Amino acid sequence: MEEQSEPETPLLQTTKIKRKKTAESKMKLTQGAFDSSKESKSRRKRAMIDDLYDHAKVNSPVIERAEEVRANLAPSYPSFWKAMVKSNVSHGFWLHLPMRFCKFNMPKIDTVFIVENESGEEYKINYISQRTALSGGWKAFSDANQLYEGDVLVFHLVEPTRFKAYIVRANGFGNVNADAKPLNSVPMDDELEVAPKDHSEKRVKKNKRAKRVKPPPGFHRDNNQSNSLMLLETNNGHVEDQFNNDTEDLGPNKVLPHSESSNFKEMKSIDDFTILVDGLAIDCELSDQHRNKYYDLCCSQNSFLHDHLLKSINCKLAAEIITQTVNIAEAIRACNLSTSRADYEIWDKTLKGFELLGMNVGFLRARLNRLMSLAFESEESEVSKRLREVSAEQARAEEEMRSLELKLLRLKETMGRLDSEVESLKVKAEKHELKFQEEANAPW
Repeated sequence: MEEQSEPETPLLQTTKIKRKKTAESKMKLTQGAFDSSKESKSRRKRAMIDDLYDHAKVNSPVIERAEEVRANLAPSYPSFWKAMVKSNVSHGFWLHLPMRFCKFNMPKIDTVFIVENESGEEYKINYISQRTALSGGWKAFSDANQLYEGDVLVFHLVEPTRFKAYIVRANGFGNVNADAKPLNSVPMDDELEVAPKDHSEKRVKKNKRAKRVKPPPGFHRDNNQSNSLMLLETNNGHVEDQFNNDTEDLGPNKVLPHSESSNFKEMKSIDDFTILVDGLAIDCELSDQHRNKYYDLCCSQNSFLHDHLLKSINCKLAAEIITQTVNIAEAIRACNLSTSRADYEIWDKTLKGFELLGMNVGFLRARLNRLMSLAFESEESEVSKRLREVSAEQARAEEEMRSLELKLLRLKETMGRLDSEVESLKVKAEKHELKFQEEANAPW
């Protein structure tokens, strides 16, 4: 005989209804002023997930401090906060911004933004509209301000292309302690697994691509900003970005040894190109010419050539390896059949050493070997050698011919002069002989 479940009591039904209303109210707070009836099913699903993540983080002390900072900002200008993950501060060169914030407040084309920190220092950072992310210059800003995983940045859009950034440290102190480690107790999602780590390798020196600039001409945004748009500053942009950009950025628990390993194909131009060694930008160690030439080499192979350099190599040595690689590549381009074998051997020996250190220079060595074979070892090289010999002999013969022609011309001139002189002397001789005969035949 089957057992029948007991009917639910009114108290249990009331409890379920209250829980349902609580969940619905949380979804409404997450969605803000947007009409949920107009959103797609997938967007509502993402909003629910955002709500779960944000609700898990709302009690975090660092998040609470970030909210306090936002609460004290001028409400007439939009703002949002962004929690730093490993791909933002340790290995990456992108910072994705909340999609909703970008949709209503950011330009629709790629634009250079000025980001000012609390000390008044200003940095130029490229905003990529298609990816709703800060790109070129972000890594330098992160290094210069010593951002760590777990820190929170509050962005205040005070002008159309100008952010004021406030740093809320995960270590609980002000924006001065660079050696403290993030708190272990901060509850965050999988991508924000905060654990103690050694920040001794954190770079303090600014990358030269993050230039300090003078403030642009003042521009005051109109104060008729809709209050409903302030809901776009919500924190759930962090998780939503992961859904909308899952093919563009590193997902949860995917921490690569170098950000270059993520995908070189995302480098759309030289402005997006950052040379990282062990998570540190070394662009400032190279001249602009070498950096541009190295970018071309990387584009030819569709990858970072220094991606697999040994971990023991420091930034100075890595920069020197890159510089010499570019120099050899340019020398290979400029060589010709008259280039000596010794030059080829020196270049190949140097590249072989770089290859042992992890530098991807195999394609350069392959080009060198082909050139050496064509220049010295193939049948065509014998023909070229004979051609050079015959050409030299031909040049000598032509030179001798020109010399003989000049000598012949001079001889002809001499012959002409002598002919004229002979004719003149013949006339005189005939006159003399005639005079002699007249004297001899004269009567006694």
